[in-house]
Amino acid sequence: MTEKPSTNYVLIVDDDEEDVFALKWALDRSLAQMDAVHIDDGADALDFLLSMTEVRELPDLVILDINMPGVDGYETLAAIRASDITAHIPVLMFSTSDSAQEIKKSYLSGANAHLVKPNSIRGLQLVAESVSQFWLNTAALPNKQ
Repeated sequence: MTEKPSTNYVLIVDDDEEDVFALKWALDRSLAQMDAVHIDDGADALDFLLSMTEVRELPDLVILDINMPGVDGYETLAAIRASDITAHIPVLMFSTSDSAQEIKKSYLSGANAHLVKPNSIRGLQLVAESVSQFWLNTAALPNKQ
């Protein structure tokens, strides 16, 4: 099981190691006081989230890949939204697809945003900076106390 960090953190749920490495690299450059925790499977991510005994242990934000084997991103999102423990956590769907149908499904499923994975490291850095600026520096998030 993944260790819970002692500070604020972003949970990345994605089965593609290269995407995760690049996203963590980009987030490291934009999130000065934020850790990034990675889980590569939707079922394990749900186990991790639902094992939290206190609200302050939960991530501030979840970045969730859609296409994963087993429990996919939409199923994971549905379970996050169905739990009183995790329903308030902002969830950003992260996909290579920019299809209107998939974007609409993300929002109808309860996502706070649908992000298209860029195909360059610079593009990923810009996405990470935007996520950091808006979700962690601008938006008012639920209190974790």
